[in-house]
Amino acid sequence: MIKLLKQYKKILIILSFPYVYLLMVLVMPTQMAVTAPGGLTRVVDSIQLENVEFVDNFNTVYVYSYNPITPFQSFVLSNDKTMNVYEMTARQRDTSWKDDYTAGQIQKLVSLKTSIIKAYDLAHDQDNRISIDYYYAGLYLTYRPSRLTDLKVGDKIVAINGINYSGHTHESFLALAYQNEVTFTILRTEEDLGVYHTVTYQYDEDDPRMIFYPNYEIESASPNFTLPGLDGLVGGPSGGMIQTLSIYASLLKLNIGDLKIAGTGTIEMSGKIGRVGGVPQKMYTGLYQNIDVFIVPEAHIDDIPGVIFPYELVIVDTIEEAVQWLNEYND
Repeated sequence: MIKLLKQYKKILIILSFPYVYLLMVLVMPTQMAVTAPGGLTRVVDSIQLENVEFVDNFNTVYVYSYNPITPFQSFVLSNDKTMNVYEMTARQRDTSWKDDYTAGQIQKLVSLKTSIIKAYDLAHDQDNRISIDYYYAGLYLTYRPSRLTDLKVGDKIVAINGINYSGHTHESFLALAYQNEVTFTILRTEEDLGVYHTVTYQYDEDDPRMIFYPNYEIESASPNFTLPGLDGLVGGPSGGMIQTLSIYASLLKLNIGDLKIAGTGTIEMSGKIGRVGGVPQKMYTGLYQNIDVFIVPEAHIDDIPGVIFPYELVIVDTIEEAVQWLNEYND
């Protein structure tokens, strides 16, 4: 048998090439990623208001994102117009699945708190019994180069180069964080206790820039609220605009019938509705989920697929514009 194998060794090696190639195509990861249509999450499942009947018309949209994909997956998925196959970014290549999940949950928490603040402030203009008190408390770290092992995704940054967040706006405090050499004072939860650490960072031009999100602490709200939708499988900030509209409509008891509304876009304290990822895939998700209205940020008007969708498409730039549309529909 050994003699036979030696005799045909060259032939066996040659014959193995196609199988090795096929194996590489099927299982070897590439530097490519994919975003695919996903599903809907009812806002009513993420937020509860005390003694307020929450409207169930509004839905945030999630997509499926996966990386890295194999050459075979890339070939198949690239031929589907509803998919987005693209080269992974430097941050994606540098981020573990654990850190990606943690960052997504922090982004969702910030999005929910910002939605509550904006919705309460807007509703207060119509009913002064609705109120909220909050303050700016620094930054959440949601990405840092993985080589910086002293920093963790989820750290709260409360001082930069000895300057506390107090008296700063988010924009001015964020500007301090993007200096080329910084010393962060961070607050980290360890065994249910808040522990302070100091970490110095020197920016390297090969490093992707860090990503921070604002930390707003809500001291009191009337009516009170709870957030049962935290720590789920779906994360990210893209539900901000729809969450804000849903809370606003619930607080003011707006009647919008049985409309099934979905949409995407972050919410900022300025009222600006920000850019998000996967807009075409989210619009296809709305198609598959039989929605009636899809709301999309004006910043993404060039990303809308050249397809006639069966639902009403509403394009807004600010949350005030979205609220105006909602109030006009309610009238």
